Formats: sequence, structure tokens, C-alpha cells
Amino acid sequence: MQVNWSRNEGVLVAKPVGRIFSSNYLEWQGALEAGIKPDDQALVVDFEQVPYLSSAGLRVLLTTARQFEGPGCSFGLSTLTRSVRKVLAATGFDQMLAVYESEAEAVAAINGKPGS
Repeated sequence: MQVNWSRNEGVLVAKPVGRIFSSNYLEWQGALEAGIKPDDQALVVDFEQVPYLSSAGLRVLLTTARQFEGPGCSFGLSTLTRSVRKVLAATGFDQMLAVYESEAEAVAAINGKPGS
């Protein structure tokens, strides 16, 4: 599982590439864990290049999101593909996690500049 990493205005951005399903979710989890440093306080996971996300992949997201709870911490998802959006809506995860239309929108909201 490939995850491309970047920083956008101080926010860590993970961009997974490919399908996330039950046979590779541990690889997905390891890739996320490897890219997050102890001092990171904000993470956006950009799903633009993810055509499919299974329930095992959702568990990884929830576990990762919990690392960014608390004062000064933020976690969000952006650029959902149609199939990923459907999975999040069907499971209610779109109500539990912040979802943004784009990476730029997510970063602006995390940095306190909604609508920028």
C-alpha cells in the first residue's frame, strides 16, 4: 500500500494510492503509522486515488483519528471518491469524522480559515 506524504500549511497530508480492503489493511495501517510523527497535531487523509475502502480500512481510519483527539489536534478526510463516500455514508463514519471536498478546504478548516 503506497501512501504519499506532504505538508500543507503545517498540516500533515496522507494520500493513499489504490484499493484498501481486508487483505491489505495491515499494510495500510503500517503505512499510516510510519508517516505520523509524535509531534504531529493535524492529519488530513486525501482519498482522491482510492477507488475502494473496506470495513477493515475504516477501522484503521478510526484508530488513526483517535490519535488526533484532544486540544489542538485535528483529523479530517478529503477528496472522497464516489465509492468511498458511499461506504462512509452507509456506515455513519461521515458523521463521526470531518469530511471535506478538497485538501485545500480541509487544511483551511483545520487552520481556522474556513471558506478560504
